[in-house]
Amino acid sequence: MDSIVNYPYPVIAMLNGFAFGAGCELAITCDIRIGAEDIRMGMPPAKLGVVYAPSGLMRFIRAVGLPNTKKIFFTGRYWDSQSAKELGLVDYLVSRSELESFTYALAKEMAGNAPLSLKGTKRVLNLLSHSEKLNEEDQKEADAIIAQAFNSEDLKEAQAAFLEKRTPTFKGK
Repeated sequence: MDSIVNYPYPVIAMLNGFAFGAGCELAITCDIRIGAEDIRMGMPPAKLGVVYAPSGLMRFIRAVGLPNTKKIFFTGRYWDSQSAKELGLVDYLVSRSELESFTYALAKEMAGNAPLSLKGTKRVLNLLSHSEKLNEEDQKEADAIIAQAFNSEDLKEAQAAFLEKRTPTFKGK
């Protein structure tokens, strides 16, 4: 993810299917996201008993804002393409038949711009976004919360329920 963020030029995601979990984070890490009209996206950690890493949550906050990040992570829903666009998970929706040509046309248009301008603007935007990092103490607290969830009975229940194709019964332990 950091390689995409730190790549000196804009990165475009072309989405043509499902983007759940880390795939959804990978997509929102890109600078511009173009999706086919039949894509689905979502973040299921709440349904799995997992607390997502602060760095990943921050990527979502930067991409879609705090209120939409809350909707995405608290519900664990899978969003259709129109809902994904409304939430800001994608910037453009096009028909599947036009997806590749639209994406490459946008890339060509951007590539025709001044490289120093693109590179400089992306770097300054990245510098501006770094002001929302956790301090060392808060990072330790977040790591402890994540570890607690990874060692929980709820996580084991979510894994068992997934394998058994049933709805998990969480106990908050």
